[in-house]
Amino acid sequence: MNNRRNFMKTSLVASAGLMAAVSSSMACPNTPKNIFAYSTANQGRWEGKAGSHAPVITQIDGKITIETKHGMANEHYIVKHSIITEEGEVLGENVFFPSDKKALSTYEIKGKHTKLYALSVCNLHDLWITEFSI
Repeated sequence: MNNRRNFMKTSLVASAGLMAAVSSSMACPNTPKNIFAYSTANQGRWEGKAGSHAPVITQIDGKITIETKHGMANEHYIVKHSIITEEGEVLGENVFFPSDKKALSTYEIKGKHTKLYALSVCNLHDLWITEFSI
């Protein structure tokens, strides 16, 4: 039993170290806390997918709307939108389901923020990010 516990501890520590090393080497310099995300400027392996995956921001009367111009089907859909600060604080988020007609979410952001990020997660094409300010 003791060998099993040691094996599990060692495996967890090794996995965490590997994830930290991989995450830091893949991070994009212009994202909050250097998280890895694709964008219109950095489409990476999803070159040509920005038009249907990068979140589009609209600001009207103090409300921020995020839209991902992407179809919604059981096999391929937008999973989630989030708005985060440069420090990584989540200011709002919305989870979608394949049965939703659109990946569209609206938020009222309180306080002063100079730089914010809209995130859109696709179930097949990873995390996409758009920087904006209010």
